[in-house]
Amino acid sequence: MANLAIIGSGAWGSALAISLSEKFDTIHLIAQDDGEVKSLGNQHSALNTPFSNNTSITSDLSIVSTVDAVLIATPSYAFAEILSKLSHYVSEQHFIAWATKGFDTPNSCFLHETFERALPSHAACVISGPTFAMEIAKKKPSAIVVASKDSTTRDYWAAAIQTKTLRAYTSEDIVGVEVGGSVKNILAIAAGAANGLGFGANTQAAIITRGLAEMTRLGVALGADKSTFQGLSGMGDLVLTCSDDLSRNRRFGKELAKDATIDEALANVGGTVEGYNTLQLILSMAHAKDIEMPICEQVFAVTQGEKSPTDAVTELMLRKPSQE
Repeated sequence: MANLAIIGSGAWGSALAISLSEKFDTIHLIAQDDGEVKSLGNQHSALNTPFSNNTSITSDLSIVSTVDAVLIATPSYAFAEILSKLSHYVSEQHFIAWATKGFDTPNSCFLHETFERALPSHAACVISGPTFAMEIAKKKPSAIVVASKDSTTRDYWAAAIQTKTLRAYTSEDIVGVEVGGSVKNILAIAAGAANGLGFGANTQAAIITRGLAEMTRLGVALGADKSTFQGLSGMGDLVLTCSDDLSRNRRFGKELAKDATIDEALANVGGTVEGYNTLQLILSMAHAKDIEMPICEQVFAVTQGEKSPTDAVTELMLRKPSQE
């Protein structure tokens, strides 16, 4: 047994604290400030599941100097800033990973690239897969992927996060896992918009299947292993995020289908919409590699006010027939 610090007390970080409480002597859940600590209380309002007695909640980031492992669960836009602060408190003996999905949009790069610049003496490690915070907190059976090029790091985290209800798989393909965890959010916006327009299961199946093709094309062009996208962090996460309204990205798409403005849609969702945050960067990466991503392109056009969701679907349907 050891001690763990989880940075980020949102629904995802809180759910991980609940799920992993049996694996660590103490878990320190680190909130953004004292006001967030106070408002959190003994449970996150979105989870309706109390924290275990061995979980302490604090806003003091220096507490990480006393633990064995650090797990970052902040939104992607805060990732670089957290790493900069974290560098003052960690040593080479710390195991560090992140369960953040997305890209470092301010610096236009992968999260692992930001990590390697900020903490060059540590092996990068991402934890991702088809997991809703609510179900992790309720300890419903789930599976997740731990990706790192360093075998010691990924084996440590796989053992650390596996419980009776959370099964861990390992991968060396950190690029593929990060691409899958990011692009699926954009495709979920498309799926939500289609659902909001009243389209059916046929449409959802088409978005998921053709969206997987877009995700795979981009990932392979960026150096990922094609097979990664057939697994949990690819197809698995894509199906989950496109199919259930626990997904904020899907709910955001449904709001757009109601002709809500971007600000209205974000407010109604009430949380970070990673697909919207990373959309422009992902498309710029695709353009640089001359990769076609027609579904993502139409989502971008809708979010820019260039097309209505209905017109975007029509344009996708009228594209020239091609070989699957």
